[in-house]
Amino acid sequence: MHSAPILTPLGILLAILFALLMAGLLLWMFRVPAPLPQAVAHARRSVSGIRRILVPTRGAEHDERAVELACRLGQEQKSQIILAYVLEIPLTLSLGTPLPEEEQKAGQAMKRSVEIVKVHNLPAAPRIVRDRDAGRGLLRAARDLDVDLVVIGMDPARSRFADPLGRTTETLLRQANFEVIVDKHPLGQAA
Repeated sequence: MHSAPILTPLGILLAILFALLMAGLLLWMFRVPAPLPQAVAHARRSVSGIRRILVPTRGAEHDERAVELACRLGQEQKSQIILAYVLEIPLTLSLGTPLPEEEQKAGQAMKRSVEIVKVHNLPAAPRIVRDRDAGRGLLRAARDLDVDLVVIGMDPARSRFADPLGRTTETLLRQANFEVIVDKHPLGQAA
């Protein structure tokens, strides 16, 4: 003869808990996400395609802030941050002429910028570019390295009237075939 199973309160509690957990798991697995409008989906997809970000730097506070901004923009998709320091070579010198003092300043600026990128666990690619014009050198570097975005810091002390953007920023904005973000924080505000 078979005896009827004895139901204990602990057994009943475990069975109910198991059933609730399974129901919760199934509801979570089969939930359909809320539909996104097409424009929102397109904007999200276009930003997630940013894999290489170039940041021009000369070691100034506004440049380092631009490096930080680029890191935050590229954090989710683990973008490579390309740091570019352009050595503007005068027409009177050949492009290969050693400029030890400028090269040392470039190395120090790159070191600080690379440290900022490392804090975010992103790959940093420092580049020192030699050109006659900083804007043209950055355009060439961006095209050669196939960047998706350039983040440039703007000096907040720059005059609003004379040349607010500067020659380099204006060159990038006019001639770039990639996205450009100009970061200008208010004068006097701590970065």
